[in-house]
Amino acid sequence: MITFYQAKINYLKQAENGSIFKKTEEYVLSSLSFTECEARLQSILEQYIPEYELKALKQSNFNDVIIDESKDFFFKAKIVYVSADADTGKEKKITEYYLVQADNIADCIEKLNEKMEGTVMDWESSSVSKTKIVDVFPYED
Repeated sequence: MITFYQAKINYLKQAENGSIFKKTEEYVLSSLSFTECEARLQSILEQYIPEYELKALKQSNFNDVIIDESKDFFFKAKIVYVSADADTGKEKKITEYYLVQADNIADCIEKLNEKMEGTVMDWESSSVSKTKIVDVFPYED
């Protein structure tokens, strides 16, 4: 099963004035396992950042990622909807998280509306926040 992972790296970068500073970046990758994720990250980044330190690699709670490469930022959106349990008939709240590439919060909500259009359940966006994620690398067969 393909899962989304969040990776945080540190590396040294040279500024335009010649000084060197430590930079931290976050990425999201979809992979089958932690091991594959780390290997994919290395193969992707070695072209751009030859030496980096992997500070953290964790399974993220994103249910889906909405990518629009013409946009600059990534937002984490939390949506909530009510679902009826098939066995007991009781209603329970379901929470899902989406990573949305957008220019601003309004753009993010618009993309969520497009994604959820046609769903049979009533849902609401309970929070949207800008992330420090730099890029997303979807799984490729």
